[in-house]
Amino acid sequence: MGMGMTLFMEAFVTIHMSVFVLLPLSKLISKDNSRKIFWTLFGVRIAILLFFDFFITTGIAIVDFMAVFVGAFIVTPIAMKKGVWNQKLSKQSGKEKVQTAAETVIHAPAVDETVTGGTTPPEPLPEKRIVHAEDFDPLFAMSEEDCVEGFIKREMQRAGITEEQNLIPEDMLRRKNILNAVLAVLLFVYISLLFFHFPMKTYVIGLLILVVYAFLTSRYQLIKYLKKEIRSRSQEKISNIVMNVKASMVPDYSKKLKWALMAVAVAGSLLLFSKPRIFYEQADDGYYVRFYVYGLTNMTTATIPDTYQGEKVVGLRGNTFSNMPFLSEVTLPDSITEIRGQAFKNCRSLESVTLPKNLTYLGGEAFYHCSSLAEVNLPAGLTEIRGNTFEECSSLLRIEIPDNVTRIGGHAFYGNTSLEEVVISPDSKLQQIGSSAFRCCDSLREITLPRGVSVNERAFKETPVRIDYYEY
Repeated sequence: MGMGMTLFMEAFVTIHMSVFVLLPLSKLISKDNSRKIFWTLFGVRIAILLFFDFFITTGIAIVDFMAVFVGAFIVTPIAMKKGVWNQKLSKQSGKEKVQTAAETVIHAPAVDETVTGGTTPPEPLPEKRIVHAEDFDPLFAMSEEDCVEGFIKREMQRAGITEEQNLIPEDMLRRKNILNAVLAVLLFVYISLLFFHFPMKTYVIGLLILVVYAFLTSRYQLIKYLKKEIRSRSQEKISNIVMNVKASMVPDYSKKLKWALMAVAVAGSLLLFSKPRIFYEQADDGYYVRFYVYGLTNMTTATIPDTYQGEKVVGLRGNTFSNMPFLSEVTLPDSITEIRGQAFKNCRSLESVTLPKNLTYLGGEAFYHCSSLAEVNLPAGLTEIRGNTFEECSSLLRIEIPDNVTRIGGHAFYGNTSLEEVVISPDSKLQQIGSSAFRCCDSLREITLPRGVSVNERAFKETPVRIDYYEY
């Protein structure tokens, strides 16, 4: 999707997202602070969309479009049930209420229209009495939120409670510590995931979750706690509530605990993955490498053993080494017979690979976008080079196709701009070359093929190559 169309679509969806999702959601989170929460959610959404649009993929617009429907079907019914759907987001000014009341003139009936035995003379009109905003406590001239906060601060001052005392209600301290513990666990998981080399969008989303959660943990403040208590005990005097809370106050050590837990989370994850780790998956004929996790002490090389728990290591599952930006060298044992799809995808620093001698299967996109890969030695037992296997390997200079290969799949060497030589022997069993297999190979000038091989009409599209055939 083009950038212009993406931005237009996101702007259009913003209207519906704001009305049917963000607005009711902000009211559900906090009726009194809904404006601030609404604009926070609005800003976070815009930041995420723009980041994905310019740095990852414009496909986020489709996700955002679907999120409106999902969010509306979930949030709107809940908001209607809670009775916050029709409430205005803006706060009504308490000053307007006071001025309206102050301008009310109190009148008594001008004439008693009841007739009992003749005409009753009208009673004299009472003197008009007009009140003004300044006749009330100045707090009443503020908005409702500020008015309540003003009364709370006044009662706190009378009770001798100050922020410098660093005291907090015991119940509130317990909640903050629980949230801090959860935040530390999330941080531990996030840092550990960095070693698992997932796609970049995974870490962006994870970071946003951490930031939002950290923001939510910082919202626990004494003033807000007292406001909540006042609303839940609306028949009780504010002074009594403040004094009751004072009696339960204890020293607030949550901030120190928060930093200590975060330090433990960081140190624990770094210690756990100080060295590379290999995760295996058992199969009938041995073990497959399910995932390779690089360690803090070694991010550039990887070595797979030929046995695990007394059995042979026979293959690599999909994405075993994918998205490892610093990996430059891999050593594989000859016991491996299969390498599944995307095994080395996006390993942009990988320079050279010698594949196992017994390898018979090489999955699609196995070396997709390995842009530093200059040399690959394919084993003689390989029978097929699947689609997209070496796509966008822009540094690959030469490739020798084993004689047992019968098919080169579509996009197998697409975009190999440095590829100068493709060696196929007269004894090759090659039967088919798929669509765009050697497309956009700018440096490939000539290639010799066995007679009888089926070449897709788009196999060498946008490649300046001359195709020759062996004579028998």
